[in-house]
Amino acid sequence: TELRAFAAANPGVVIERLDVADDAAIDALATKLRGQPIDALINNAGVIGRVGTPRVEDLDPAELQRVMRVNTYAPMRLARTFMPNIEASRHKKIVSLSSGLGSLTRVPDFAQNAPGYDYAVSKAGLNISMRMLAYEVRSRGVIVGLISPGAIDTAMQAQVRAASAAEGKPITAPMVTPAESARGVVDVMMALTAEKSGRFFSHTGAEIPW
Repeated sequence: TELRAFAAANPGVVIERLDVADDAAIDALATKLRGQPIDALINNAGVIGRVGTPRVEDLDPAELQRVMRVNTYAPMRLARTFMPNIEASRHKKIVSLSSGLGSLTRVPDFAQNAPGYDYAVSKAGLNISMRMLAYEVRSRGVIVGLISPGAIDTAMQAQVRAASAAEGKPITAPMVTPAESARGVVDVMMALTAEKSGRFFSHTGAEIPW
């Protein structure tokens, strides 16, 4: 409802329905947008999987596959599909929203208080795939960005915090509003250069360790 209202108030906004886990839907949208330059492809869709303290004995292959499909595979599939549109544009940017939970360096900080294996593994996979892509398309002038939007005050974050609190491990770190996060993500995205391609940044502009 809010998105439709925003589009109605802004004539330049066009809404297209897309399930990023559906290859046929991606191809159909690509056909519709053939020949239209895309300055910035932003991979924002994501699912969290099961929440709670990570336990390897709780792994569910079907759930891991679902989360990986959306969080890891879909951004690569979208990049592949819309690469002609991106290369035809002026800014030539592919930006994927990741998470600090995909940082190998930060594992000791969150290993006992995280959404679980599904989400962390999917974001680590996203990070490496986008870094590889950055090297692949560098010669074509395409810039690839990885940005963590922070702990945003959303339903997903509420789910994580509720699960952590239920386990007696409440998360007390402050949250950012969606508007604050979006502003930071846009600022970082606009500042991306070829030298920064494939690197991992917070919405504040700080670089996140791998």
